[in-house]
Amino acid sequence: MGQSNYKANYVFGHIIEEVFPDDLNYIFSLARSKRKEMLKNSIHDIIKVIDRVSNFWLDENNKFYPLVFQNLNNLGFSQGMLKLAIRELSRIFTYETIVKRIGIELGSLEILDGWKGEDIKLRAFPVGVLTHITAGNVFVSSIDSLLCGVITKNINIVKTSSKVGNFFGILWVESLRKIEEELGMKGIISDNIVIFTYNSDDLISYLNRYSDGLVVWGSYETIKFFGSNFDPKKKLIMYGPKYSICVLDDVSLSESIDNEDFYRSLAWDICLWEQRACSSVQTIYVVGDVDYGLLEVFANRLSDSIKNFEIEQGELSFDEYTEIFKYEEIALANSVLKNGKYFERVYLDYSSEGFFVGPLNRFVCIKRVNTLHDLIHVLLPYSEILQSCSIKVKDIELYVNELAGCGITRFVGLGNIGFNEIFVPHEGEYILRKFCKLISRA
Repeated sequence: MGQSNYKANYVFGHIIEEVFPDDLNYIFSLARSKRKEMLKNSIHDIIKVIDRVSNFWLDENNKFYPLVFQNLNNLGFSQGMLKLAIRELSRIFTYETIVKRIGIELGSLEILDGWKGEDIKLRAFPVGVLTHITAGNVFVSSIDSLLCGVITKNINIVKTSSKVGNFFGILWVESLRKIEEELGMKGIISDNIVIFTYNSDDLISYLNRYSDGLVVWGSYETIKFFGSNFDPKKKLIMYGPKYSICVLDDVSLSESIDNEDFYRSLAWDICLWEQRACSSVQTIYVVGDVDYGLLEVFANRLSDSIKNFEIEQGELSFDEYTEIFKYEEIALANSVLKNGKYFERVYLDYSSEGFFVGPLNRFVCIKRVNTLHDLIHVLLPYSEILQSCSIKVKDIELYVNELAGCGITRFVGLGNIGFNEIFVPHEGEYILRKFCKLISRA
């Protein structure tokens, strides 16, 4: 695999420069023929290979990093952010973390290789041919989804977004193939995966004909299309657009108003992944009797912390600059109308109503609500699109119990919302469990 092929497509051990409609029949029919062979692979061998690949990428001196920086600068991530994304992906797929994750989600490793249990025996079988429709918000997400499919012994076909493309995926596969060969396990994973780009709606007919399951990560439009058109008799797993918030109470804000670590943690929740992840904070709700003088101090210091965030910001596209400019103009207009006050990248909204979805790229809104009951009233209409909440309040148990009813499935301390917690459910469910079938026998 030479450098000139990194933007091509990877199909079961081969590079294809472009995937045409006629190729899809070959790809999917070959995928179906591989299902039984993949099931025979030992989960210990699979994990061993993934662990070695992860440790290869955890070494920031590996030969591929310069290629990543040279070829992924169009994504709007700086080198520091690209490096952190790869490190996070690699961190969650090392041997010990995979073994512990399987234990939590499925009960034991053995359940992936054979029957486990006394009176009732269980075994985790793969869905079969599992196709992943991946989003373009964070470039490592396609490999994350792929590896979960590999661990559950599916034949995995990953369709990348046109924005992200296949560059990192092909580069990652090259490291995978190298390590498989070193371990004497050539093709154990690489011969059973596809990473390709394809932008025609006729893909759905091949999915309905050949794919046993479909995983969709994407926008509302993407979710709606596949939800309406994929065969309802097959397994459909959808992760649609989600948004996240931060919640502070008046006591915690007052106690932290001069604390630099407080602002640094909030900046991480806002700036990480340039707010493109579902877990990125876009709205901060402050609950309680807080005067706007204190909120202005808070907003101003938070603005400084965002501007001085320790990971440099990537180059923005013209459209991204335009979007930020539009929101800044609206915020400034609202300041003139006494509806709020604008600090660079931070808008203090005097209205407690509504949910703010901003222009991304380090822009946040602060809203004050009088009581927890009022916050619940504000959030309930958005319960289907809420995901995570970074929180600092005095009565954490009360807040979590109440806000869980608003659709939020994950609560973390400040500064941690953008990092993957390996052993917790994703949006209320375990991914590995969704990517397989638990079969029982008496």
